[in-house]
Amino acid sequence: MEGIDTYFHDTIKANPQLRVRVGNPDEMRSNNLNRTLDLLKHRVTAPEEGVAESLDGSVITALNEEAVICATLGNKGGINLACSYEAFAVKMLGALRQDIIFSRNQRNLNQDQYWLSVPLVLTSHTWENGKNEQSHQDPTLCEALLGEMADVSRVLFPVDYNSAQACLRAAYGDHGGIWSLVTPKRPQPIYFDAAQTERLMNDGAIKIFETTTDKPIDLQLVAVGAYQLAQHLIASKRLTEKGVSHNLTYILDPSRFRSPRDELEKAMCSPSDIVEKLFPAHMSKRIFLSHTRPEILAGVLRPLDTGPQTKFLGYSNHGGTLCENGLLYANGSTWAHVIEAAASISHMDLSTLLSSSEVAALQGKEDPALLWSQQGGLQ
Repeated sequence: MEGIDTYFHDTIKANPQLRVRVGNPDEMRSNNLNRTLDLLKHRVTAPEEGVAESLDGSVITALNEEAVICATLGNKGGINLACSYEAFAVKMLGALRQDIIFSRNQRNLNQDQYWLSVPLVLTSHTWENGKNEQSHQDPTLCEALLGEMADVSRVLFPVDYNSAQACLRAAYGDHGGIWSLVTPKRPQPIYFDAAQTERLMNDGAIKIFETTTDKPIDLQLVAVGAYQLAQHLIASKRLTEKGVSHNLTYILDPSRFRSPRDELEKAMCSPSDIVEKLFPAHMSKRIFLSHTRPEILAGVLRPLDTGPQTKFLGYSNHGGTLCENGLLYANGSTWAHVIEAAASISHMDLSTLLSSSEVAALQGKEDPALLWSQQGGLQ
């Protein structure tokens, strides 16, 4: 979120001719948009001294998600940003869909679209809200928007400072679309340098690691989401330690790899040579670990599904007042669950990859905290 805050702040400073509007249902500082708020200020009728408020502020704040997204979408002649807790942004869906449908109709009629695409940042998201119970654990909006036509409804999963800024830059380089950025609020490692980030944006995904071997590799770990990438990295380390050859790939833009539903959508999908490069046919054993419910991702990525040898893991509607690792565990999304899936599709004995205590923790017979305390998992 710091990357988005910095990039948006610097962009509007560099473009004073553009009218700015930020849609803010709540908690703008909690969502780490501090520089943006200090510059633009909440629009209020009676500003308080010493508070980021102004009669002509550009931040439209109301505890009503539909109202603030409509205020944002109404600023077609300027530059916009909306930011919300992921779980509550689903209230914006109706208004967003109307703009998506209208924009799609314009494209079908070859009408020019002069308005800059609108980024919607979904943060304080499902995997970051263990303390607030299941009311704050809901990936429904990004799942719904993944179902819309991908040329006008882009759903991306940036994982670090560089990829978040690249996504925002790409959104403002586009016209007539809604770009939903599912973005972690908590600080993340820098996973990608400038060149890798550019490749990630261009191709929609990137290979992070591949075992060096003369033998064919048929096992591929695929992550969608920042916390999912972190777990796959731990799983990859264990597989490497155990001599299991594999590939680790990150998907930023899942719709680039879907079966296109018409020619407009086909034009934004990654070309077949890129798809084969990232997801070669010989890698028939695949484990997808997703920010979303696994069934949704399985539908979007149907062309990459190899059948019984493919496993989809993700949010399974389990939650509660849990720490981050507890939430991952409850939803079968820890590194150990990835190892279990790898053993299953590779017909390996799980005990060759996990210790007896780790297997017991995975099965709920011992404290699951063992799984992250021993493997350098996120604390």
